Formats: sequence, structure tokens, C-alpha cells
Amino acid sequence: MADPTSETAQGLRERKKLETRSALRAAAVRMYLERGPSAVTVQDICEAAGVSARTFFNYFETKDDAVFDWDRRLTGQLVDLLTARPASEPPLQALHRTLRTAIPALVADAGWRERRRLLGAYPELVPKLLHSNSHMAEALAEAVAERTGLSPDALYPRLLGGVGLTVLRSSIRAWDPESPTEELLDMLDSCFASLAAGLPQPTGGERAHPAAPDPAG
Repeated sequence: MADPTSETAQGLRERKKLETRSALRAAAVRMYLERGPSAVTVQDICEAAGVSARTFFNYFETKDDAVFDWDRRLTGQLVDLLTARPASEPPLQALHRTLRTAIPALVADAGWRERRRLLGAYPELVPKLLHSNSHMAEALAEAVAERTGLSPDALYPRLLGGVGLTVLRSSIRAWDPESPTEELLDMLDSCFASLAAGLPQPTGGERAHPAAPDPAG
């Protein structure tokens, strides 16, 4: 029988690690916004988070990695949600429901909104975002592969991983963040309906949306 005291101690350690990681991520984003990326050092982030540089490098290799750690967290959440979908659901529908479930918490997250502002203010960070997005697409592809029994390198899982990321990014870019979240969910639904119908050309005009910084993917 496992020692409950040991299990409790292990749980506390894991929670402490998560708290430290979150503190470093929040400090990095906040300082990038306040000073600009080039004016922030790893030591600045450590002092703001109350940890040593050694602790920082236990979690991240660079200061940019701390800023974009938010994407790593989102990727894990999406994979968990997709894995939990009923096995009887077609993969595209499971991906749709996964994103629909994740979006309300996503856009309500203060860290996501800060990161969105940061990308709008410093477009030179976009290449780092694209690199982070590629990992998200790969993780989704691996989850699809597990659901379907296909190889992660097969075309179908890779296609769906890319589709999921593209739909999420396209919907968020078209959405006005001052509008209700339900509008964003409607856009997501519309994207998946178009995919299911073979991407027919829309009839009639569509409301123009202001260009927005690419936030998450």
C-alpha cells in the first residue's frame, strides 16, 4: 500500500512546481509589456518572481520560452480534452468539440489577453509564436493518431492537427475581443461546418473584421 504521507508530499511538490512555473511565466509577460522584450533580462524575471536564475533554468532555456509557456499549457489542455472525447465520435467532430470546450476559458484567461496585447505591440515575437504553434499542431496530430490507430507521421493525423490549429487561429483573428464569446464560438462552428461541407464559397457578403494580432494559435 502506498504511503499517503509520501503521496501528499509529492502532490505538494508538484503544486509548488506549477506555481513557480506560473509565476515565472506571468512575470516574463508582464515585464515584456512594461519594458519591451529587449529591455528584459532573465535576472529581471527571476527577481520579479522571487526565484534564482538556477531555478529559472530548471524550467526554461530562454526568457522567450517563459513568455510562450502559455502555449505549452494550452497544448496540454487541448490534448487532454481531445483524448477524453468519446471514441465513437468521428475525429473531425471530436476536434470541433474539443476546441469549443476550450475556448471560453481560453479567452477569459488574463494571461492569454496579456499575451495577445504583447504580440500586437511587438510583432517581432510572431516567429516565436509560429514555432510554438507548430508544436501544438504536432501534439494534436499525435492525439488524432492515437484515436484512429494511425501512425503520427501519417497524412490524416497531420492534416487534422493542422486543421485544428488553423480553425482556432482564424476564428480568433476574425473575432472582436470586445464581443461576446458566443460570437467566437459561432465562428468556430461556421469553420467546421464549412469543412464538413467541402469548403464551398460563401454566398453573400460577410461582415469585415479588424485584423488582430495572432494570439494563440
